[in-house]
Amino acid sequence: MTNMAGNAERRAWRLSGMGIVLCVSLLASTPAATRAGELQVEVKGLRNNDGLVRLALYDRPELFPISGKAFVISDVPIPYQGLSLLFSDLPPGEYALALFHDEDGDNVFDKGFLGLPLEGFGFSNDATVFFSAPSFSAAAVTVGEALTTITVHVRYWSQDSSKERREDGEP
Repeated sequence: MTNMAGNAERRAWRLSGMGIVLCVSLLASTPAATRAGELQVEVKGLRNNDGLVRLALYDRPELFPISGKAFVISDVPIPYQGLSLLFSDLPPGEYALALFHDEDGDNVFDKGFLGLPLEGFGFSNDATVFFSAPSFSAAAVTVGEALTTITVHVRYWSQDSSKERREDGEP
């Protein structure tokens, strides 16, 4: 009798062990819970293809849009008066994008009198600007495990391009 009970107990442990192995195998074969996402950014409204566009993607509200504090920064030459850029391998979450058209290629967002922008700029969600950059929440987009596509329209507050300003002798 004792031997039969012992055999039944060993079989139960073996089956239980197989169940654990099966569960571990299934977990190992399924994709990770947090897969990387992608953000496709379409930039529209560039007034020329001079210089480059600097795109800064932020993942933390307290750092948006502080220069040099972005999660990812990309400087992209402009092949024509529009461009598209893919940010890949992003952890799913909330992001906000700020960009500027660096027409003179000096890696500086040029401002004029009273700090008004001399170069084009834009934010995700085409977030409204009123005397300062929009809030992170106004510009936030959700990136999941699938491709997310956004369009940003560049705004210019100055009528002259930086090339024209340089030709006129202005800085």
